Amino acid sequence: MARKEDLRVRKTKKAIAEAFMALLEEKTYEEITVNELCDRAGVRRTTFYKHYKDKLDYVACFAKDLRDKFDDIIWKNGKPDSTPDYYVAYAKSLVEFISRHETIVNNIIKSPAFSVLAIALSEQNYRDTYDRLIESMKAGMELCVSPEVVASMIVGAVATTLAVWLVGGRVKPADQLAEEIGAMVKKTLKN
Repeated sequence: MARKEDLRVRKTKKAIAEAFMALLEEKTYEEITVNELCDRAGVRRTTFYKHYKDKLDYVACFAKDLRDKFDDIIWKNGKPDSTPDYYVAYAKSLVEFISRHETIVNNIIKSPAFSVLAIALSEQNYRDTYDRLIESMKAGMELCVSPEVVASMIVGAVATTLAVWLVGGRVKPADQLAEEIGAMVKKTLKN
């Protein structure tokens, strides 16, 4: 069983996350320094480095925390009937987040470090997806191929679809995109 984080640690991480989001509203990823992030969050640099190796490591942890928040929203709205239904709800949460935080997303896309950030986010998303698939398999879900391949396919397909949508001018409405991503993931997991 995972140990609960100390309240001070949770507050520190929350302050850093809020500062990171606020700074991304103002500038690109590489323009944000650890000093600036710590100043905005009201924490010391040593505290930051106690929890994260560097700014990129922080981004991976931020992505995991964001996914956990999506999970909280999904479970709050009622337990999905199946693993595919979970991924449909997750796709909707992700697209809604992107739509609500357009400036942040644009600042990430404009960043020269976008490809590095995309890889870090995809790697974290892969680990989370793989772990969830393993849990679903323990509960009786069957896959037609290994969970490694399924996790890679889902994460890669969703990331590419979102990237094309974002850089292509978001021609399709966000809710329609979320429905289509969810339907594709659901079909992938049911076959």
